[in-house]
Amino acid sequence: MTDSATHHDSAITELYQDQSAHVVASCGIAYYLTPCCDSSGKGSMGSIVCRSCYEEVDSLFALGWSVADDSDWARFRSHMLANYPVSAETVDAMRAAAR
Repeated sequence: MTDSATHHDSAITELYQDQSAHVVASCGIAYYLTPCCDSSGKGSMGSIVCRSCYEEVDSLFALGWSVADDSDWARFRSHMLANYPVSAETVDAMRAAAR
């Protein structure tokens, strides 16, 4: 009998990291990793928690932006330019790397 499970490429691409933030992309979505465990966030009983240790984290860790969607990427681009010391060229390179 053959294994009919579908293989999904779940490679994670580093987009940005400094002392205050770690942003990656996987499966076409850019998102933050939690400072406690370098994991994504998820909703749980009315709050956002680290997917690894379940400690409550800021709602920022539940956000994700589609790399392929132009309007979603525009929101991500504006967010990065407003909150981090990056240039427009750097953010545009992030999109290219995340595809």
